[in-house]
Amino acid sequence: MLKRMAAVLVGTLVLAGGAYAYADTPSTAPSTAPASAPAAAHPGYDHRGPLRRVVHGDLIVRTKDGFENVTVDRGKVTAVSASSITIERPDGVSVTKAVTAETKFRGVDSVEHVERGKGALVVSKGNNAVLIAQRGGDLPRVPDAASS
Repeated sequence: MLKRMAAVLVGTLVLAGGAYAYADTPSTAPSTAPASAPAAAHPGYDHRGPLRRVVHGDLIVRTKDGFENVTVDRGKVTAVSASSITIERPDGVSVTKAVTAETKFRGVDSVEHVERGKGALVVSKGNNAVLIAQRGGDLPRVPDAASS
């Protein structure tokens, strides 16, 4: 399971790097959304890392048993219970995934600690959440280079 999660993380980083490079490429087409729309519409996101622009991705990851399809979704938690989590992505799509005994957590200890209204990343296989990551309220934050 640890190797699978490592593969998911590596795959996500590769996808995010490509998405970041593509997003940073100047476009000749005019933008229809204001530059501050994602930050204002979805507070609580960490907009500093290479994954900051990833909203949704379908990945094929290598595991010890072969290849598996996983999905990555990032958005604001709109509903959470012991059995499911619903997030609204910045593109307006609402995604609901089942929380099972196999679901892992990063940044929070369990589904009971996932906060509504905060940003979260959900990695899923089919309709089941494999990983739920949300920045915890008591985690130390690394200061920006600009603020030091």
